[in-house]
Amino acid sequence: MYHRYRKPITAPLAGSLCALLGATAADPALAVLTDSLTVGNAKAIALGHAVTADPPGIDSIHFNPAGLAALDGRQFHLKVVAGTFAIDMEFGDYDPQTAATIEGYTSQGYYDDSYYFNDAYQSESTTEGASLMLPFFGMTDIPVLLAPLGGASYSPPGSNITFATNVYSPMMVGFYRADDDPGRWIGQRMSFMQITYFSPSFAYRISDEFSFGAAMTFNYGGVGFELPFRGGNPSIFGLGELQATTLDCANADPGNPRPTDFLCGGTFSPYEELGYLAMEVETPMAIGFNVGMLWQPTEWLSFGVSYVAPIPMTLEGEFTWTSSDSWLSVVVPLAQSNLYGSLESLVQALGYSLPDTSTITSGDATLNIEMPALWNFGTSIKVTQNFKLNVDYKYAGWSSWEDLPLEFSKPINFLRLAEFVGESTRTSLVFPLGLEDTWNWAVGMEYQWSDQLVLRVGVEDRPTSLPDGGYTPLLPMGSGKLYGAGIGMKLEGGGVMDLGVAYFKNSLDMPSGTSPLGNDTDPLNFIYNPFFGTDVKTDLSVLLLEFSISKPF
Repeated sequence: MYHRYRKPITAPLAGSLCALLGATAADPALAVLTDSLTVGNAKAIALGHAVTADPPGIDSIHFNPAGLAALDGRQFHLKVVAGTFAIDMEFGDYDPQTAATIEGYTSQGYYDDSYYFNDAYQSESTTEGASLMLPFFGMTDIPVLLAPLGGASYSPPGSNITFATNVYSPMMVGFYRADDDPGRWIGQRMSFMQITYFSPSFAYRISDEFSFGAAMTFNYGGVGFELPFRGGNPSIFGLGELQATTLDCANADPGNPRPTDFLCGGTFSPYEELGYLAMEVETPMAIGFNVGMLWQPTEWLSFGVSYVAPIPMTLEGEFTWTSSDSWLSVVVPLAQSNLYGSLESLVQALGYSLPDTSTITSGDATLNIEMPALWNFGTSIKVTQNFKLNVDYKYAGWSSWEDLPLEFSKPINFLRLAEFVGESTRTSLVFPLGLEDTWNWAVGMEYQWSDQLVLRVGVEDRPTSLPDGGYTPLLPMGSGKLYGAGIGMKLEGGGVMDLGVAYFKNSLDMPSGTSPLGNDTDPLNFIYNPFFGTDVKTDLSVLLLEFSISKPF
């Protein structure tokens, strides 16, 4: 089995890296649908991200750039983000038809029980920690819990304009699993990263009631996969039956080979590794923009709207495919047979190709994705002198991730088989995520306890982007609610300190045959369907703690 050596980053170096990158996740990370979670603003998570009409300081660059107009003089903003993420999976029984198929082959006794052993059957899986796609370092396991981030702003004396820049991460997620964890078949390592490392921004106060802001964002994007592949399809057991009956492989004579003996060289179980795909792709710069408006017709009421434009990214890098010994035990005898040349010519004439005997295939890889557009609409109402209510309604264009298409510069052995069933091509692999656009609401409440102390609570509805009937353990992000709480304190010299904590949890139940990218029962779906006919349940929990200080300088 191919495994890259993961050198843990030492604590001092990790701290420096995280300061540069803008955020980190501690422990396992969730899937891709992480709108604003890793931006790291304590006020925002405490209010359930209901801040479009009540933008949070320099992080207004992300939430609503018009909010920068409230910053006077020179301001700096420093923050620390900590988080724990956990993904647990429970694998249940087979559906009756799959169980009957396996029992039928088992009773024939062509192989011993070890051949039919499925390590994911009635077992449990849990992620071990965070693995993040870092610039210059690639996929790296990070043993740190904290990350310093920040930005700065400047408004000239007597001016109506404010300039700012900020470092933050709209998406920073990743995980890794142990080498023997049954969940590794849906991903040994995986990371999706977007880091905004430079964001020149401005806000202009058009009048006492109305402000406008805009930001240009320079972003790093990176995606990394390490996936062990297995067939997962009980129909592969049919090869054993064919060898034992029609081909009569037990009586094969190497000194006097028959024309069909090339099919007697070896076999493989659906539940063992056929190959290992490792891929890292990235782009050092993808440009986006954010705009926002803020209208405060009275002292007690304000309205806000903001737009984050979609960011197209062409990620480029390298891949390595390593074929397992079990796979080669079948392919090598085929390639060495007298019939191989004729069979290959026939297959090529039909536009396909046969697997070759290479153990390792390396080359270039490309992934084209588009970070989704975001619309935010909000209002902030000062109900009493001390009590404020924020309400947001939001849109996220996750349908841009309906498919994740990977292109490879060289053919991958296992993918050659995909051509025959129309799932893919020898140089491409498409993950059909089927994500959909979402609308969601958020509510935050703030109580001014004293002149120096403010208390905050909030809740945000976070619906899944996965379609009905399209759940997958690859992205175990179901619908749930984010609950937040926190405080804000005024400091001497005009500074502000904020502390926020948030918690999110959801579960997905995927009975056998309900996940095309996980436990489908289609006999032709074997390229990325590792838990064929198996009941799967997932639990995801997130705990975030964020702390920040903003002060004039």
